[in-house]
Amino acid sequence: MSETPQKPFIPDQPTVSRKFWIALWLTCGVSVLLELFVHRHEHFKDSDSALASASNGFGFYFVLGFLACSGAILLAKGLGLFLKARENYYDDTP
Repeated sequence: MSETPQKPFIPDQPTVSRKFWIALWLTCGVSVLLELFVHRHEHFKDSDSALASASNGFGFYFVLGFLACSGAILLAKGLGLFLKARENYYDDTP
């Protein structure tokens, strides 16, 4: 019963098929094109706030999502510096 373990799916490996990348880019392209044709309800039409009027613009939610994900990654990296255990943490046990 010697089954070969399957390798995990990691997009950075050269074994990832070209079909995966084509599907990924096609999905991203279609979502951007759909934003051109979908009618958005302007929730903050009469507001004087610059952020409220920017939320009605093209690509606002893309930029907001990118900044939120980037901020979460940077926050996790910063927390990792404080929460990381010493390399010899388990060596001190009797």
